[in-house]
Amino acid sequence: MRSITGELQVARPGALDVRSILSRAGREVWLHFPAWLFFFYGCLLLNTELTNLDPPRGELAYTAIFPLSVFALYYAVRAARAPEVARRSALLTATLGLCLVLPLLNLAYHRPSPLSLASLRLVYELSTFAWAALLVAHAARRHPSHIGLFFGVALVYGAMLENGGIVLGFFSEHQLDATRLPLLKAPLATMVGWCVVLYMASFVVWGLRRHLPWLRRSALLSALAVGAAATLLDLQLDPLASAAGCWVWHDSLPPAFHGVPMVNFVAWMCAITPFAYVMFRYQQRAGIPDGAQWTGRQLAFALLLVPATLGLAALAFIAAMGLAEGIDGPSWTLLNAFTDGVLAKLG
Repeated sequence: MRSITGELQVARPGALDVRSILSRAGREVWLHFPAWLFFFYGCLLLNTELTNLDPPRGELAYTAIFPLSVFALYYAVRAARAPEVARRSALLTATLGLCLVLPLLNLAYHRPSPLSLASLRLVYELSTFAWAALLVAHAARRHPSHIGLFFGVALVYGAMLENGGIVLGFFSEHQLDATRLPLLKAPLATMVGWCVVLYMASFVVWGLRRHLPWLRRSALLSALAVGAAATLLDLQLDPLASAAGCWVWHDSLPPAFHGVPMVNFVAWMCAITPFAYVMFRYQQRAGIPDGAQWTGRQLAFALLLVPATLGLAALAFIAAMGLAEGIDGPSWTLLNAFTDGVLAKLG
């Protein structure tokens, strides 16, 4: 009997069936779509750096390595450990080959097609909703409660993070106009972006935990892995988004990585890791397997934990920036200025 699995496979000699191969490939991509999104982001952002900016930003090309490495790690572990994979070497060769060949082809053959900065910002906002819609569809087919977890609970969490960063004065997003909402500082696109990233990174780490017992045993290590996966994506995304003016950093924050201040990447780790840690700890306590359904009551409790999670994230951020910059650094100066302004208004 022929084994039918989702992974990419090569037909036996003499039995090449292109339609069957494409069907399996499509099934594999859809079943693991959040992990594939790291691959898609890496390739699409690379092409944007090379073709859509004027002048092209070829010096950013190597940043594609960061999200592609997350995809490569996921498939290296899947090809080595997943019991349902029938042809391990074929799966590994196909996925790692894509990581290598497509970016190299893009580097070798690309044609400048510059877009205005306003057009790039519009593409960013609209593409965020396109990816979010695909992830919602993915969750609806697998475990519908993940829509509530990542596009309900995580949306509230991300909205507080994004608006909080603007209110504190670290950056502004005044040039993102397409999804501006009344009474809020941040556009809807950047708030939904947190949902997209948290779903992508959590899905990857759930997959790794399925095959790596040492990771599954530690909620802290698992949370750090989620934070690292998300930050690796941001190492490619933020230099490009900053160049397009999607967000503008406060003048006092010194650029550390292609125009992006260090505080941004520290903030990503300090924001995403606590969310993931609370999620993994609650999974352990409630007996929820990785990637399984959550009940409505469990989702409601997760929502109630958002303020505590934000507090944990704030403490981690303050401690990390204190160690990195000292108490007289630019981040602390902004926080002190915000505090002084609040106290002045209170009288």
